Amino acid sequence: MFKKENFIKKNIAVIFGGRSVEHDISIITGIQVLCALDKDKYNIIPIYISKDNHFYTGKQLFDINTFSMFNFEKKLSKINFSNYDQSISILKGRFQKLKSKIDFAFLALHGGLGEGGGVQGLLQTCNIPFSTCGVLGSSICMNKYLTKLICQSKNILTPDFVVIDEKEYKNQSDFLSEILKILSFPLIVKPNSLGSSIGVNFCQNKEQLINAISFAFMFDRKVIVEKAVENLRELNIAVLGNANHIEFSDIEEVTPKKDFLTYENKYLNQNNSKGMESLDRIIPAVIDNSIKDTIVEYSNIIFKTLELSGCVRIDFLMDSISNKVYLNEINTIPGSIANYLWKEKNYSFSQLLEKMLDYSLSELEELNSKVTRFSSSVLNNYKSNSAFKLKK
Repeated sequence: MFKKENFIKKNIAVIFGGRSVEHDISIITGIQVLCALDKDKYNIIPIYISKDNHFYTGKQLFDINTFSMFNFEKKLSKINFSNYDQSISILKGRFQKLKSKIDFAFLALHGGLGEGGGVQGLLQTCNIPFSTCGVLGSSICMNKYLTKLICQSKNILTPDFVVIDEKEYKNQSDFLSEILKILSFPLIVKPNSLGSSIGVNFCQNKEQLINAISFAFMFDRKVIVEKAVENLRELNIAVLGNANHIEFSDIEEVTPKKDFLTYENKYLNQNNSKGMESLDRIIPAVIDNSIKDTIVEYSNIIFKTLELSGCVRIDFLMDSISNKVYLNEINTIPGSIANYLWKEKNYSFSQLLEKMLDYSLSELEELNSKVTRFSSSVLNNYKSNSAFKLKK
């Protein structure tokens, strides 16, 4: 327990929004994190990234009703990150006024640059530690095709699939026939680099497949067509930790009212303010121990191989007849930070965020112990070389 008289609060930023079709879902997660962080322990600074990629802060961002107001950004302060002292600066016309040092950043971003590694790269440049996977793990997991290839190389099952490039698909008249030589209905079509089930469709015939592919190309240049797992059960697990220590949550079974989990199932219902927490689910899932062991084993391999960290949710598909378990996708910043999966482990949302902070800082301490600077005389060899002299 800390003593208040000797305690200096850390400045914790919560970053959400972003240029992504998952922008609104990110706002829900961001507000949830803002509410869960300990106000007595931290100075909490909300940072909202608008749909046109501007960064803002302001007390209004604690209230979700702010985002339904017209031109609400005008009431906020626009900011920049400063790469020399871990701080953000408020913009006032042409001038910058130093706002505050950022000791740590919680990322509540879904999709786009936020989950794909772009914002992580910005924070690394500014030397600000953050709650999620780094650039490598984030960017790989956003790419379903690369994720499948890497996981298959580790003997993790994935549904049979074909990846389609938009230009190749439009320029090759028999592309659809080639797909149907490899895969049979029913099929799932999804954009290669999106989450929240946006752009995903279930297809039972050729006409539906054509429409689904065209729709998915509205969101991405590459589209995944994969064999739908029949006799389907959807099983998810959250994994928490860093390179040195990993914890596994209970396994949940999601029970959607349709053939697969849609964006509407997840968010467009009477409990949409709860985000992913509003889904019908069974925790812990009623499954055999052998299935549990397979999911934990797969998740352990995935977390280590892809160099993940923070709290990720890994989604699996199971054929209830064959009991085969397939990787569906990896969410490096899951909806509601998957806090609902830790309740049976007696982790409150606030405690989960504390553990994420601790895991991140301990890993950063280890990384900072590595050599990042090296002095050499290599440039001296080129001083007198005329090839490297600019002509006036």
